[in-house]
Amino acid sequence: MGPARAERAMRETLRARAHAPSALVFAGLGASVVTGIRPGDVVIATEVRDDRGVVAESTPKLLEQSLVEAGLSVHQGVLHSSDHVVRGAERTRLAEAGITCVDMETAAVCRAAPGVPVLSVRVVVDTPEYELVRPATLTHGIRALRALKQVGTVLATWHPNVVVE
Repeated sequence: MGPARAERAMRETLRARAHAPSALVFAGLGASVVTGIRPGDVVIATEVRDDRGVVAESTPKLLEQSLVEAGLSVHQGVLHSSDHVVRGAERTRLAEAGITCVDMETAAVCRAAPGVPVLSVRVVVDTPEYELVRPATLTHGIRALRALKQVGTVLATWHPNVVVE
């Protein structure tokens, strides 16, 4: 989707007053920038930032427990929203800056809904060891989509009052 379209969609939704969210939960795919996280692993954002700064923070301990109980490998860390696919040396720079995972939408949507608590859950498709556009991407993508389905099942039964502490 990308940051511009994500922000525009959130602003239009809020402007239409179709929803007045008390919190937002994002679940989707992302890329790890650190080694040791594998395709199909889940990263729960403790902080969301982009090149303009930090836009959201959360302490998702209770969700982590639920995801682990569902059989998923779960990590917590800082999520960076980028406007492009991150590869190679840029991954290294982000990891050195304390980033764990990258997506393209979360920070933009947070900016469109200031003051609304946010929780972002990303299932890893590619990593420094397994970058996109390699033959294994198909296998890793299938693994990630299966894990994302499990995440969705957990989120569907998870109590909304524990979204953000």
